[in-house]
Amino acid sequence: MLSNVKTKPVDVRTKTRADRILDVRNLRVSYQTGGGQVRAVNDVSFFLRPSERLGLVGESGSGKTTMALSLMRLLQSPAVIEGGQVLLDGVDLLSLSEEEMRRARLADIALIPQGAMNSLNPMLKVGEQLRDAVTAHMDSGGKTSREARIFDVLESVELSRNVVNAYPHELSGGMKQRVCIAMGILLKPKVIIADEPTSALDVVVQRQVMETLGRVQSELGASIILVGHDMGLMAQFVDRVGVMYGGKLVEVSPVREIFKDPLHPYTQLLIGSLPTLESKENFKGISGMTPSLLTPPTGCMFHPRCPQVLPHCQVEIPPLVEIKPDRWVACHLYNGS
Repeated sequence: MLSNVKTKPVDVRTKTRADRILDVRNLRVSYQTGGGQVRAVNDVSFFLRPSERLGLVGESGSGKTTMALSLMRLLQSPAVIEGGQVLLDGVDLLSLSEEEMRRARLADIALIPQGAMNSLNPMLKVGEQLRDAVTAHMDSGGKTSREARIFDVLESVELSRNVVNAYPHELSGGMKQRVCIAMGILLKPKVIIADEPTSALDVVVQRQVMETLGRVQSELGASIILVGHDMGLMAQFVDRVGVMYGGKLVEVSPVREIFKDPLHPYTQLLIGSLPTLESKENFKGISGMTPSLLTPPTGCMFHPRCPQVLPHCQVEIPPLVEIKPDRWVACHLYNGS
């Protein structure tokens, strides 16, 4: 758990728009390494609407998982949250004490982690792990209501009640992932962060897990942030997509619009690299390498690989601006520079 969050005594209740359940403002996260500072999340701002599904996509090292763990305040040293706000229903999570944040996890904001086998304690039965989560947050209600909630949540993810008596190694990959979903929705949070919840699962089980996640989200009325790199999965599941590159958001758009008319050159190349039934050509990758966050390029992070680079792209960092209703892009091609 991150103990060195830079905070000051403030009123954690902050004014935010009623149409935003989560409002992330200018979040900055770095890793302090022997070679210097690595800015993994670089001044990122975005919002999440009630009951909305938002996808965060990008290549490995773009900052997606660091972003997810930052929102939960689960980063480990040498990571440091340097600044910004994470407003959940008006409450700044970065200004909460460790105890207040502990109680907010699962109850208000929950994480479905990547890799269910590594997330569940192999020494404890599933029921014990679910009971620990409930007991840590329920002030009253007793054993009966606790057990009833556990059985309800297992049935909601299509698992038998008998799963409470099983160890994680006795379950299939899909069942373990459903247990993680059950743990995430146990206390009916307002926001669920799913970090690549279908990694290492075959395509049939992937679909079943995502259908389960979508159904329980609708039943709760919660909002979801789906973190991943599978654009096909995003196209089927989310309402909006945020594209990350080099620790920054470069585009945020409704999912249909981003596939129909991608704006940022990086997004265009991502979409263009996807295979289609009509195309029999060789796969097209993106030339060049992802930038080093230890020694990042000046100006726009993408300019060394961009086929539409302009002279000032090498000098000026483009801001993320709304150029059309609900379409945001950080690119000098659109900001009039």
